[in-house]
Amino acid sequence: MDFANILFHAHSGLRYLVLLAGTLAFLYTLTAALRSRPWDTAGRVLMSVFVGALDLQILLGVILIFVWPFYPSLWGHLTMMVLAAAAAHVASIANRRRPVERRSQMTAALGAAGAMILVIGGIAAIQRSIL
Repeated sequence: MDFANILFHAHSGLRYLVLLAGTLAFLYTLTAALRSRPWDTAGRVLMSVFVGALDLQILLGVILIFVWPFYPSLWGHLTMMVLAAAAAHVASIANRRRPVERRSQMTAALGAAGAMILVIGGIAAIQRSIL
């Protein structure tokens, strides 16, 4: 198996980790927000794992652009994935920059939800299954 194939399979397989991390981050932060729990370490860690997985996915995808044949539907995929990473980063950074008493589980939940919708849309843009 050559480098391009290995990279393609790594990028393809990593989507499951991204989907799992995003789902866990969303469910935890939404549940915590609905229970009026303050921003905590578990929410921060789950969002960090999700953002990190998205960043790694984008890095592999960018490298893949240079070693794999490019086709037009990749434009939609690329756009959606960059927007997904931006949504997750914005929510994570917003909580980090706020004073402790203003940090919010709901901010993280909305960021994770927005990012997950964009990730699913990006996967659909290239006619791949999310499962």
